[in-house]
Amino acid sequence: TSTSSPTMASSSSVGDKQLQRIIRDLHDAVMELSKEHKECGEPITDDSASLHKFFYKLEYLLQFDQKEKTTFLGQRKDYWDYFCDCLIKIKGANDGVRFVKSIPELKTSLGKGRALIRYSLVHQRLADTLQQCFINQKVTRSDNL
Repeated sequence: TSTSSPTMASSSSVGDKQLQRIIRDLHDAVMELSKEHKECGEPITDDSASLHKFFYKLEYLLQFDQKEKTTFLGQRKDYWDYFCDCLIKIKGANDGVRFVKSIPELKTSLGKGRALIRYSLVHQRLADTLQQCFINQKVTRSDNL
């Protein structure tokens, strides 16, 4: 017999379906970027609507189902904090974190997170950066409790 209530099961199912939709949308955005690159034969630039769509979808995925958390000083935590927690001790993977931290104009966690994604894309390390975070089960699980 199951100990979970029907309400819990249905809300979990709704969340799973929403997550699958977000992942599918992100996949579609990647395919659109790939198609754009193949068609024009040039690198994708900041002017690309497909790139903006990709950023939006990736950011939405990274923020999906995060509970409201704050830092010790009361600032809202975002995926930048998650990146820092996962990457700061990994030699090579922390280059982007250190670079972003060195930019005094970046004040918010959201802005720093976006800068790290951009840094990772420019250095062709976005997949590696995300994978390093996702395989860090200790941080990933504690961040989403």
